[in-house]
Amino acid sequence: MSGPMMKSNPNQNNPGFSSLIFLIVMMVACGQMAQTIFVPALPAIADSFTVTAGQLQAIMACYLLSYGLLQFVYGPASDRFGRKPLLILGLSLFVIGALLASVATSYSELITATLLQGIGTASAGALCRSIPRDHYFGEPLVSLNSYISMAVVFSPLLAPFAGSMMTHYFGWQSVYTLLAGFGALVLLLVIFRLKESLPADKRKLESIMDSYRFVLAHRKFKSYLLCLVATFSGIAAFEAVAGVLYGQVLALSPFWVSVYFVAPIPGYLAGAYYAAKLKDNNKSTYRSVALLGSGALFLLIPGLSDLVIGWSLLVGSVLFFTGAGILFPVLTSAALEPFPRHAGVAGALLGGLQNFGAGVAALIMSLVPMHGQLSIGGLCALMVMLVILALNYARSGTDLDKSDVAVL
Repeated sequence: MSGPMMKSNPNQNNPGFSSLIFLIVMMVACGQMAQTIFVPALPAIADSFTVTAGQLQAIMACYLLSYGLLQFVYGPASDRFGRKPLLILGLSLFVIGALLASVATSYSELITATLLQGIGTASAGALCRSIPRDHYFGEPLVSLNSYISMAVVFSPLLAPFAGSMMTHYFGWQSVYTLLAGFGALVLLLVIFRLKESLPADKRKLESIMDSYRFVLAHRKFKSYLLCLVATFSGIAAFEAVAGVLYGQVLALSPFWVSVYFVAPIPGYLAGAYYAAKLKDNNKSTYRSVALLGSGALFLLIPGLSDLVIGWSLLVGSVLFFTGAGILFPVLTSAALEPFPRHAGVAGALLGGLQNFGAGVAALIMSLVPMHGQLSIGGLCALMVMLVILALNYARSGTDLDKSDVAVL
């Protein structure tokens, strides 16, 4: 993409690029950490409330459900009322939910508090995509979204280490106390450092359904949305089965299961960094699809012969994650660019549907007998085919909105 490095915006409170990156990464980390920080504490929680391991799965399910669905509310609401008030409301609810979880005396209270946390952090999940669009377009938007993509993947990996230390030294309740403290810090940063990025004269008063219809009428937005959902679903599906394939089928030790599980993450970070540095988004998109396809083939081909090969799982996942790291910031930016006045709705659709698609993919994998790598290879290959078809669909027509920015 070419064009001016910064959007012409009458809002004189537009923060600096580095400051905005820091604020949004902190917002993203708040929601992402809450997904995994409690995992090391699950045995202690089970003992405390006398519940089974199966029942404990409801903690993450309740969080992800509320986190995903409420994004569809925060997005259009922020287009009408502004970004900052919705963030303050959401982060306040998150802090309250984390505090309630830290003093929960029953499993039902913990589940209720978890739901409240998801309801709260959904605001950051939706608006972390909308706020960058309020400030930037073109290359700076891709660069900013690249850093956000890194935070989305990296923060859930660090969170379990913090959760493990807190549980070991202070008990499982301290995990939620830490979350509340971090949420309060982010809330204070939003209150005192984040300037409102959507002035009152640019806010939309149309109904929520009209806003969604307007955004979904754009051909390229729908195409890029499908690409993002398909790619994220492939990642979620692999994460859902990797532990089983490495630990049970290949019988690797817990240490090597952990190593193989996190090995694709540097590839994702490298891909996102590459997307931020490469100026030609056409090349970025083509190369990301090539990497996704190569990764899917490495996963699929051994599965066709009913084989499970550790190095093919490793190489395939690294290639697929690297392609995803490039694709996410490029197509997220391209999907948001046509909607300077509907960025809240567009961001909500991008975030909410990606989470929904990932949940469906993980559910499908949980229902398939996991004796080989054919199912995960086949699903990833199917996702790549959807990406290719969606990109071809984006190229085959034009939108009436001339502000639409095409990647291909």
